[in-house]
Amino acid sequence: MADRKPPSQEFGTATTGRSAVWKSIEEFANAWGRPLAPGDGIASCEVRNAEQRLGLRLPAALYEAYALFGRRADLTAVHNPLLTPDELLLDPSGELLVFRSENQGCAGWGIPLETLGHDDPPVGLFSDHLPDVSWTPYLERVSWACAELVLSETVMARRYGPYGRECPATAAVVAAVEATCTPVALPPCPAWYAPAEGPVRWYSAPGKLLCLEPGPDEPDPAEPVPALVVVGRTEADVREVIAAVPGDWRAEEPMPEAEEEPFPGW
Repeated sequence: MADRKPPSQEFGTATTGRSAVWKSIEEFANAWGRPLAPGDGIASCEVRNAEQRLGLRLPAALYEAYALFGRRADLTAVHNPLLTPDELLLDPSGELLVFRSENQGCAGWGIPLETLGHDDPPVGLFSDHLPDVSWTPYLERVSWACAELVLSETVMARRYGPYGRECPATAAVVAAVEATCTPVALPPCPAWYAPAEGPVRWYSAPGKLLCLEPGPDEPDPAEPVPALVVVGRTEADVREVIAAVPGDWRAEEPMPEAEEEPFPGW
């Protein structure tokens, strides 16, 4: 069986530089899926073709992410996908180069054009839930945004069915998580569906990945309720969290029906 060390250890050095982030993603893929292989990457010539099409120079971090895991759909394209080089486009404001899309085009993650010359530039988020601004800061590095992408796509792959459960994130639930789990070494970041609410935060334990998120995407909720989502490598891993965290755990949700291939454009 693959190493069961928690993602907090796999991402324990993620804030020291992008090479450490890529190593962390490699270790995470090995533990939660299968090891990364040369065929999992996208050739640099495809990225250069995108640069020529767009008339823009892409940062080193995006080149490296594509080369390492750009074709690993289980890590990058379960729900809100990493765009392939030929899908890269500008956001509606024309200020961000979008490299990841919410699956219905309601939001996107991109690099401010004026920072494309940086090796690992900051990332902005635009969303239908940001009515007063074109976009808002998301994370300070592309590499961090790629790490968060891998974690969130892994959660989406497992949160429905026997390997995932969720409950409202009351103060008692948050306290139990903080007492029993370890924070993943990634900065908090806004959720695309509630960017003005509390940030997304990640925790883990061996075989378990936990996400504290602002709450469900509901039409004009008076008080969005934060949620704790836990996924495990096994059903037993999920049951261990349920036993340790005194939450109002929802019944196991069925896997959603397969959707049509998302179209990233707007």
